[in-house]
Amino acid sequence: MKNLFSALILSTLALALTGPALADVSGLNAACGGLPTAPSVTQGDSADETAMRAYGAGMRDYTARLMTYLTCLDNHPASSADLASASYRREVISHRQQVVDQLEKSVSRFNTELKTFKSRQAQVAAVP
Repeated sequence: MKNLFSALILSTLALALTGPALADVSGLNAACGGLPTAPSVTQGDSADETAMRAYGAGMRDYTARLMTYLTCLDNHPASSADLASASYRREVISHRQQVVDQLEKSVSRFNTELKTFKSRQAQVAAVP
């Protein structure tokens, strides 16, 4: 988390001399194409292999889109006035942290469902 926070601050400071002002985080969100949504959860205790593979592909796509979104947040220019505003900086940092938290929760949920699916498959394979 320290690295993400440091990257946000450094990229924001490095870009302080260029770019138009962004009125608020919603403007930044719109400039970055909007926050991607996670794929719907596939239950590992009842899914077949095809469904789990589709869920995995959806998670890979979601993760890639979310990383692109985070990169945009980090690299989008902000005005000196925005950077001077403590409330703007707090909003950007808070929004970015919420996005990272959402990513971590989605990936954790996927890993839990995948583990459940694999456990169920191992039990089926073990039955003579």
